[in-house]
Amino acid sequence: MISVLIFAVDAKLRRTLEQLPKRDTDIRIVGIADDQQSFVRLADKPHVDVVLAQEMPTDEQFASLRVRHKDAIWVLFLASETERAILEALSAGASAILPPSANLAEIIATIRMVADGLVVFPRKLSAALSGRAEIVKGRSNETEGGGPRLSIREIAVLTAMADGHSNKEIARRLGISFHTVKFHVASILEKLEADTRTEAVIKAAQLGLVML
Repeated sequence: MISVLIFAVDAKLRRTLEQLPKRDTDIRIVGIADDQQSFVRLADKPHVDVVLAQEMPTDEQFASLRVRHKDAIWVLFLASETERAILEALSAGASAILPPSANLAEIIATIRMVADGLVVFPRKLSAALSGRAEIVKGRSNETEGGGPRLSIREIAVLTAMADGHSNKEIARRLGISFHTVKFHVASILEKLEADTRTEAVIKAAQLGLVML
C-alpha cells in the first residue's frame, strides 16, 4: 500500500487526485490540503510514502515535514516549464515533475515509479534538462562519443551550491545522504576542472548552468 499526501490549491487538480484510490486500490490517501497552513499540519500523519504537491512549501515548512517524513518522495505539479523552474524543483527535493494537466493514468504510473526509486520527468519537461546536462564535458577526458557530463542530480547539487548551501543543507533539501552529496560535489569539481566549490560555481555560471 502506498500512502499519499495531497497538497493542491487548484480545485480541479485536487478533485483529480482524490480519485486515485478508485483507480488503484494500492494507493491510500492519508491527507488532503488546499493551503500551506493545512498542508504543514498534515505533517502529524503517522506514515507518508509520497507527497503530491502543486507547489513546494517554504524551506522552513519543508524542513519540518522532512523531520517527520524524511523518506517521503515528492511529486511536484509544475505549471512552468522553464529550465530554472525545473532546476529549482530538483534543488527543493522533488523526485518527479508532472504538468497540472496530467491524467490519472500518468499520475498513478509516476507514483509507482518514484516509489520504486526512479526519478520521473515528462519528455517535454526533461528536454531542457537533457540539453543543459550535455553542455559540460571534461576536456581532458573527451572522446569522439562525448566526454563525461553532469547528471540531473549533479545539476541539482550544483544549483544548491550556487545558492550558498553547505553539504549538510544540500543533503537535507534533496533528501539524500551527506556522503552522497560529497560524492556529487567531488564529481562536479572534477568534471568542471575546478579546485574549489567557488571556482566550480563561477565556471558553471559562465557556462549558463546556474544563475548567480
